[in-house]
Amino acid sequence: MTVLANKNKQWLLKAGVLFSPFMFSPVAFATNGMLLEGMGPEATGMGGAAQAVDNGTAAMVNNPATLGLMRSGESRFDFAVGNLRPDVEAGQMGSSDGDSYLMPAIGYTSKTGRVGYGVGVFSQGGMGTEYGSDTMLGMFAGGEARSEVGVGAVLFPVSYDLSSKVTVGGTLQYVWGGMDMIFGMPMGNTAAPQPGTFADFANPSSNILGSATGTLVQGLGSAAAPAFLSPDDAAVFHFSNDNDFSGQVKGQGAGASAGIMYQASPRFRVGGSYRTKTAMSNFKGSGSMKIIDLGDGAGGAGSGDELEITGDYSIKDFQFPAVASVGMAYQVTPSTLLAMDVSHIDWSSVMDTVDIVFKADSGPFAGAVANVSMNQHWDDQTVVKLGVEHALNARTKIRGGLNIASNPVPDEYLNPLFPAIIENHITAGFSHKLNRNSEISGSIVHAPEVEQTNSNTMGESSHSQTNLQLMYSRTW
Repeated sequence: MTVLANKNKQWLLKAGVLFSPFMFSPVAFATNGMLLEGMGPEATGMGGAAQAVDNGTAAMVNNPATLGLMRSGESRFDFAVGNLRPDVEAGQMGSSDGDSYLMPAIGYTSKTGRVGYGVGVFSQGGMGTEYGSDTMLGMFAGGEARSEVGVGAVLFPVSYDLSSKVTVGGTLQYVWGGMDMIFGMPMGNTAAPQPGTFADFANPSSNILGSATGTLVQGLGSAAAPAFLSPDDAAVFHFSNDNDFSGQVKGQGAGASAGIMYQASPRFRVGGSYRTKTAMSNFKGSGSMKIIDLGDGAGGAGSGDELEITGDYSIKDFQFPAVASVGMAYQVTPSTLLAMDVSHIDWSSVMDTVDIVFKADSGPFAGAVANVSMNQHWDDQTVVKLGVEHALNARTKIRGGLNIASNPVPDEYLNPLFPAIIENHITAGFSHKLNRNSEISGSIVHAPEVEQTNSNTMGESSHSQTNLQLMYSRTW
């Protein structure tokens, strides 16, 4: 890529960034709950620490005040690709085939006088699993079970140097999200409902893992479909597509963040930021609800007969959480930088339940509604991010770090489709100047395996992960 030498070319670059939401998928499998453990390889290589560190265009996500570390008259363009590689096992229920997710990001920043500004597109995070027909989860869903959640944003940051020591910043975000789900539950015994069965959800005296109410749920218990309502059947919620760029149900909205940075001494900086909870619309799209005969139903043992009801889905008030962070950076020597951040992620305000509404649009159930609420009750997370950066020479820097976090998912509500149970991470990275204006950076993150058992169903899940990021940067 050549240096952009005139204003027309710079405008084309900005326009390309602005339209990139329609080119790139925001889907990812993240590791601080549903959030990425770090944004951009420069921060990720240091455990995610970024509140008081120069971390390029990723500053618009991490702490927009750090854009003040740019020199006046300087501009920067970053293009990054991440590869997230989760390894998820659900015990006897099967292994997830969702083991590789690509995640592009792109950004542009510039500084004129005291003002920094820019535009970019970054994934905010997500999660995903895929269980094939050879697994028990796939069997319950009639062939395949899967989940995929992604939230991305177009960001518009600005920073202002109040003085030579203090910079403030803010970012406005256009946020969009998508979700796919194929999730089957055994019908279960209505006389003695077991956790995780449709009988548990539909019986008000049970409701251990969630609830299912509405005219459609009542209708399924009537004479309208008597052959399918046996303990050997399964209820399947199905909204999914093959699009790599968006989910079957979609929503959009806004978000914002604000930050501050203080240069306490030539060697020591502190910073902090607050990112608001997203304000996205309900995710909406078409799909179906199925009752599948897995046993001695209408067509005989394991016939696979289906009652399929088409309609529209709405995921109510699905949001990403508020995040509050503080951090510091200390230049130990001209070659070595130490950094530490502490972040609080407010999962409890957004992951109490996942609320799904399905409205049938045809057949004898036209107009009937099923309201399904899946208990999550996630805990808040406090994440400690520790990092070091060392310049080997004038062209090459190496990084290392730790990202230390708790598991936000309570034992009693662990769901094999949403096993966001990763805790700690070991990180490493580098940057290398190709020439005066070009640089490549990379990072690798490994999260050791975490095992967890649902105390209600005794279902087991394990999750480990390795994430890679590679970025090309151009300054002028």
